[in-house]
Amino acid sequence: MVKKLKRFLIASLLVTFLISLVAPFSFAQDDDGVIDFYTVFSKDDVNKNRVGNSIYNWSIYMPQDAYINKDPKGSYFSMSSSSYKANISVEAILNKEGFSSLDEILLYGSDIINNYGSVSKIYSLKKGKDKNGQEYIEITSVYTDSFYVFVDEEESSGTFNFTRIYLSKNKKYNYIYRLTISMDLNFYTEHKNLLYKIADSFELQFDSKNPNIKDLADNVTSWRVHKNTSYGWQIDLPPYWKSTDIYNLEYNSSTQSFAPLYTDEEMGLNTQKQQDVVTTPPQGEQQEYDEYLSVSFVANSNVSFDKWVELEMKNVELYNKSLCKIISSKTLNINGAKAKLFELNIRKSLQKNFVEKRMYVDFNNNKYFVKLYVKEDKYNKDKQKYDRIINSFKPIPAKSKYLDSILWTGDLKPQSTSKTVKLSKAPFEMNISKDYKTNIPYYYYSYYTQVINATALPISQGISDVETITLYNTPYSTLTINGGINLDPAEKIIKNAMQAWVESNEYKSKTVDMSLQKYSTGELTIYKFTYVYNLSKLPNLAKGNPNRDFNFLSLQNRVIYMIKYKQYYYTIDLSVPVLYWNNITLDNFVKSINTIKIDKINFSKLNMKFVNEDLEKFKKKNNE
Repeated sequence: MVKKLKRFLIASLLVTFLISLVAPFSFAQDDDGVIDFYTVFSKDDVNKNRVGNSIYNWSIYMPQDAYINKDPKGSYFSMSSSSYKANISVEAILNKEGFSSLDEILLYGSDIINNYGSVSKIYSLKKGKDKNGQEYIEITSVYTDSFYVFVDEEESSGTFNFTRIYLSKNKKYNYIYRLTISMDLNFYTEHKNLLYKIADSFELQFDSKNPNIKDLADNVTSWRVHKNTSYGWQIDLPPYWKSTDIYNLEYNSSTQSFAPLYTDEEMGLNTQKQQDVVTTPPQGEQQEYDEYLSVSFVANSNVSFDKWVELEMKNVELYNKSLCKIISSKTLNINGAKAKLFELNIRKSLQKNFVEKRMYVDFNNNKYFVKLYVKEDKYNKDKQKYDRIINSFKPIPAKSKYLDSILWTGDLKPQSTSKTVKLSKAPFEMNISKDYKTNIPYYYYSYYTQVINATALPISQGISDVETITLYNTPYSTLTINGGINLDPAEKIIKNAMQAWVESNEYKSKTVDMSLQKYSTGELTIYKFTYVYNLSKLPNLAKGNPNRDFNFLSLQNRVIYMIKYKQYYYTIDLSVPVLYWNNITLDNFVKSINTIKIDKINFSKLNMKFVNEDLEKFKKKNNE
């Protein structure tokens, strides 16, 4: 609750600040010291006294001095009122657990009842009905920011929290609704009627014919032309599509992205059974769209169109060839602009195939890259819609007066494409591509979440004083280098490391193809371990469970070099998503391995001929 109050206060201050900036320029009238948010927003909304959402199907009374904090989708809505000394919020929560009654929510929905661990003291928990006969759970609690918050004595100050939880009986709207009113405790004691005036006004319906309701939903129900006059292009957008930059923080001024604002579940279009509902991603994870469009202004370079397209298409070679196919390519002329359109089919998981269209456009040396991808079944159902989007793109003469020369990175030729990584706690250095970064990009947090079995590679028994370097590369590969002292012999280290792998479910089910190879000379012993998912076996694991899917961006293939030299032991671990398992990345990794220098040993001068090891010998014996 504390976090939510802080978030609301910050948002309210921000809205107040923005209003103070916008108001003088929004309409011409004398300043009487009263800021009417809805007059600033729209002159037609002056007399409205209710707000609601036609997508999520609810409405509520709006105090005349209310300040609104609304996200673009409106699944979480909040407003504040000075005259009521209250904060009001409405949340539409997808009923992904399939609760069929309020009693089930009381029994099994503790996170909904307790509002994600609120520290408020609950004083009542009961069921009731509104004037329309709609049942609700009602919770009252008090939050006081004092030392005696958990002492049983009468609170004298703080916040009175009033919550009602509703379960929609309309099958089209499969949502749980949580109405929360937080009011100054002393003010509530003297003005209970004001709190109930707001609470009792809440309705699980949106009357589109009521002229006094302000619809907070973004109801763009027709096709429209979107123009980017900064970089000079336009494209047709279908109903409900909107810029996604506010969600994934892509504040790159030369790239603009779009996706549907609402999912099929939110629009009431999903006809699947409840157990087939796709759940929303955990908080903090990047939203994954089933439909997505991006338009990038790449450069105004004199490089030839054919050379530019050829180099840009090398990104496609980074896909796993068994999961990505080029279906077609054609050359176009768009109002005098050169263009080339490619259609790809990309398998991103067991159950999700995507159609991806890539269009490269050159208009007077101004280069644009347009990418549209959509789930294959959606594309097949409405091919005309998606073809219209991609085919509607065109450069336009209008451009910002500030637009100047922008370099294309393909024109830049670095003197060296590699850098040297060294360990300080053990003799070791290796050259790797400069594309590898030591800081983790934000998008990595979203994808490394799905595993079949929590199998990790133990560095070894007895190792101490280990130094670890982790590096990241696009697309999503991770290189981890470990080095330190280990006095155990190589055979013992590898046995301890391999035992976990050969006892894993992946090995026993042959879901993963594993192999171990060995090279030894003098005091140097090198083991090369490969761990590659067998895509033909994965469907067997998902058989009988329609909800079980394996995301090929989450599943990681790995190549691990384990090196023992004198008292030192090293692991060089390359982890690559199955979706991007390709020869280019693997070849570059082998080239980096050949640059390793340990003490006086230079790997480039070794004639490394590996011999296959039998993984079965690492299985536990009955007496172990």
